[in-house]
Parts: sequence; structure tokens; C-alpha cells
Amino acid sequence: MWNKKVIALALAVVLLFCLPGFVGRGAGAVDNGGGGSAKEAVPVPEGLWDAYEQELILTTVVAENSGTSFKDGDTYDNNPWYRAFKDRFNINLTNMWVSNDYSTKLNLAIADRDLPDFCSVNAQQLASLEKSGLIMDLTELFDTYASDTLKGYMEAERDTYETGCLGGRLYGIPQLSYGNIDKFDYVWIRKDWKDQLGLADPESMDDVLAIAQKFKENFGGYGMGEMQTLDNLNRLAVGFGAHPGIWVELEDGTLGYGTVQPEMKEVIATYAKWYKEGIINPDFTTTNQDKMFQDAINGDVGVIPFAQWFGYNPGPQIIENLGPEAIFEPYPIPSANGAEVTGSVKFGNNGYIVISKNCKNPEGVLKLINLWCYMMDDAAGNEDPEYITALYDNNYPNCVHMLSVINTMTDYNQYVQVTEALAEGLDVDVAELGKNASKYNSCVAWLTEQDPDGVGDWLQQGNDKSAYGIAKEYLDSGTYLKDAKWGQDTATLQSVGSTLNDILVEGFTQIIIGEKDIDYFDTLVEEWAKAGGDMATAEVNDTYGSK
Repeated sequence: MWNKKVIALALAVVLLFCLPGFVGRGAGAVDNGGGGSAKEAVPVPEGLWDAYEQELILTTVVAENSGTSFKDGDTYDNNPWYRAFKDRFNINLTNMWVSNDYSTKLNLAIADRDLPDFCSVNAQQLASLEKSGLIMDLTELFDTYASDTLKGYMEAERDTYETGCLGGRLYGIPQLSYGNIDKFDYVWIRKDWKDQLGLADPESMDDVLAIAQKFKENFGGYGMGEMQTLDNLNRLAVGFGAHPGIWVELEDGTLGYGTVQPEMKEVIATYAKWYKEGIINPDFTTTNQDKMFQDAINGDVGVIPFAQWFGYNPGPQIIENLGPEAIFEPYPIPSANGAEVTGSVKFGNNGYIVISKNCKNPEGVLKLINLWCYMMDDAAGNEDPEYITALYDNNYPNCVHMLSVINTMTDYNQYVQVTEALAEGLDVDVAELGKNASKYNSCVAWLTEQDPDGVGDWLQQGNDKSAYGIAKEYLDSGTYLKDAKWGQDTATLQSVGSTLNDILVEGFTQIIIGEKDIDYFDTLVEEWAKAGGDMATAEVNDTYGSK
């Protein structure tokens, strides 16, 4: 096991050898690996943004995404992004396969040693590929060919960047995430019912409970949505000062798993009381997320704790079935005890971009990533607005997830830009909004036409009362707690993490429905510890702790 001092020393080596700025073998010195690829290398252009004189074919694999709406004959193999790669760099990006079971198919490809030139992998796949010698050390490649914008992302997210380094060398470029603004939870409340009953915005957990009770009494159904996973209980837990699902620093300075801390006992006891009073979905033990959403669409529930994307799903379906007045609005998770509520922020990284040891022109992959980053942050004002819009309409960025590296301030900046534009009016010149023009336009479509397809953007970021508006307050004030395990799971969590979670969910459910009393919580914590929780805790402290 590595203790904190060893980790600190290792990270110091990472900062020297792994971060942009250090070139160990000379600029441009890239190990392209051995044979196995039928392609030959093509001459490399001098400039970072120059095109290849000879067409370069790069292969990849793609995760199918149902959210993509192809238009005018576009496909995963031929879309605005792929055409841009060809036009800009003379790179012909070719898909070896497209799958709706990406992880499984990729695992089979890894086992068969049949990799494309580059792809997106998870943390476990990254470690396996490096151990097998199937992927390149990208340290010098990144230093030489990454754009300043791309390097800036990594400098700003050093702790996440380091998770792509193994043995002090970069093997996987972290794809990052859209930032902490995406990671908070809310209480979503049906607006027309609230207005009809003349109810004020909730300021405490008791207020939320009262609203749920009033809805149940006046409109039938049940008061508050929940699922068999107890995800909504975990979302509300921050109102009680608990932080399930993340690792937290305890009073003695060690790290502990938030879900087994004493604060959770009060959360579960309160939930059991609500269940007994008929507030919680009486069938939650057999309800999955789709079923809970359907209950909202059918008008059976008006209060649902959920994430920021509720307006996208089931938001449009609610509007289509019940009308625009039935919109659910987000509110902050309120306090259950009068104390300030601190939000939870989990570690977030969308994957790692790896390059096969057999890729003959790995710098071409960096060119593609650079173009993605340019379009994300630098293209507005430098490119035709229609050209930018074509890349972002219809959820086309899903087509190139395997090379997308996200600026973690993207959604924060997007919220600011869209709300400022909407404050100016509903006929703003969208040319200056760049890729955010589509967000502005969909908010306008909701405000002027009650277009169901626009309700998601409006509720997420179209106004100060939106989910992002609430999240921005958390971020600006610093009232949030980051996961102390900022990186991949340790060995025990990888092997038995789901089992440990099942022990807790099943036991908490027994308490909530009255099969066990609240003191069973202490027994559950002991069972969790014996089943691997103690070992996982020791590993997390060795790797991420302060001692």
C-alpha cells in the first residue's frame, strides 16, 4: 500500500515528467510501437493546425447514443465532425465498429488485442491496456502536439489529469467532465399544483414534506418519488448533513464512506416515518427510474428529488401529456435541521483517450482533439456561426465522444452566456453565442411557443431559478464538499463495490418499510465492514488519505 507521503512524492514526479512542459526525449520523440498495423506512416505537417498532404486514415470505435438525431443522410460514419476532420486535416476517420454495448465489445477487442488507432476507455481498461503494453506512452506526444487550449484544460484539472498517468507517465488523456455545476441535486416540484394551492417555495425539509402531503391530499397518487435504488434518499441526505456516495474526511482526519456515517441514521429514520405516513411511493421497492418518470408523466406524483437533467427526461413527455403548466421546477435541497446545506460533488471523468502502440501517426489523434477543443472554446467569432451550429445540432457531439476532452467550465460559462443573452431579449443575434446558440434558441422556443423540446434547456440553464442557477450559487459560495477519493476506485471497490452497495440498499429498505427497526443500521454498517468495507476504507486512506 502507498501512504500519503509516497503518493505526494509520486505526484511530484508526475508534475515533472507527466504534465505539459517537460519533454524527456526531445520534442517530437514519439514511440510508435511495433508492427501489427498494415498502414504506413504518412509525412507529418510542420504546423500544429496544418493538413496532411497525403490522406491519413485513423481508425476508432464508437459508442452508439440514442440521443443523436441524424439529419439529411448523416450517420456515425459520415457527419459534420467527420467531414470537418477531412476538410481541416485531410484525416479520414474510419469506424471499426459502432455498438450500443460499447464497454463489453471493447473488452472483447482488448482481449483479442484488436484495437483501433485510438479509443475511449475507462480507468480499469486503461490500467489493463498499459500493463499489456498495448497503448502508447503519450507524455512527449502530448507536450509536442497538444494545443494551448487542451493543455489549459489539464493545468486547470491537475488532480484529474494525474489519474491518466501510470508510473509517472501519461497513458490516457482524461476526457474530464462538464464540471461541478452538473453534479448537484434538487427537489423538482410540479408548478401548476403548487400555484393552484398557493404554496410558497420550500425553505426547509418540512416545507418539502408539507408540499408533498398537500399534493397527495388534493391530487391523489403519492407525495414523493423514490426508486428501489434509494437514489432519491441519497439526494435528500445532504439536507441532514450526510454525504452518501462519496468519501469524506472524519473528525480524526481519516477518510470514511459517507453512506455508513452516523448522519445517515437520521436520514433513514425520517424516510421510514415518511413511508409510514404514505408520502413516499408505496411501491418504491419495485420501481425503477423509468417507472418513476412515468408516474410523473401520468400525474401520479408532483415532488421528485433528482439531478439537473430532469427537464430533459421526463420533462418533454410531461409537457406533451399534461400541458406546459405541469412543468416541474427545481429547488435546492433544503435543510432538515436549520444548518447550512453543503452539496456533494463526486469525482467525474468521462473516460480516457488512449492510442494504440501500433498507430503510425499518433499526432493525428491530437489534431482531432485540438479541433474539438477549438470548437468548444475558441471558434466563436472566428468561424461561420452556421458551421459551428451544424457541429452541435442534433446532439452530433455524441458521434465523437471518443476524442472529446471537456473544459470543466463549459457548462458554467454556458449558463452565464445563455442567461445574459435571454436577459437582453428573445431576438438576440446568436452569432456571438457560438455553440451556445442552440441553447439560447431552445429556451426562446420554450418561452414563445412552449416547445417541449426546449423545456430541458430552460429548466437547466435558462433562468436564475434553473438548476444551473442554483448550482452556481453552491460553486460561487464554496458550499460543497468534494469526494475525498478523487480518482479511480481501489482494488476492493472495483471487485466488490456493487456488493457493498447492495448490502446497504437492501438493509436500508428493510428499515424504511418497517421490517427492521432503526438500530439495524448499526448492524448493517458492521456487515458492510466485514464484507470488504474495512479493506476498502484502508485502501482509500492509503491512496487518498492524509496519513
